[in-house]
Amino acid sequence: MKDVPSLLKRCRALGATLLPMGDQLRVQAPHPLPDAIVAELRDAKAEVLAELQRQRDDQIVPWMLEEWRRIAIPAWRRILKDSIHSGDAKHEEYAYWMLREVLEDDEYQETDR
Repeated sequence: MKDVPSLLKRCRALGATLLPMGDQLRVQAPHPLPDAIVAELRDAKAEVLAELQRQRDDQIVPWMLEEWRRIAIPAWRRILKDSIHSGDAKHEEYAYWMLREVLEDDEYQETDR
C-alpha cells in the first residue's frame, strides 16, 4: 500500500500545490518536482485524488480563515500587551475579546481573567 499522505507532504515541502481536476491531478510547483516523485504521483494518482478529497472534506475551517488567524493573532497579542502596558482597559478588553472569541486563539481560550 502506498503512503499517500507522506507523498503529499513531500510534495508540499517542495512548494507544490496539488489540485484535483475531476479525474486529473494538476501539480503547480515553483520548480519541477524530482522524477521519482512525479512517478509516484502518476502511479498513485487515484489514491492521491481520493486523499486530497478526504483532506478537503476534513477541513472544518476554511483556508482563508486559518491564514487570517495566522496573521492577525500576533498583531492582536501585541495590541493586548500594549494596552495592558499603557493601562488602556477599553482596548485591553477589546483585544482580549478578539483573541478569545473572534480569532479563537488557544492561548486565550482557557484563560480566566
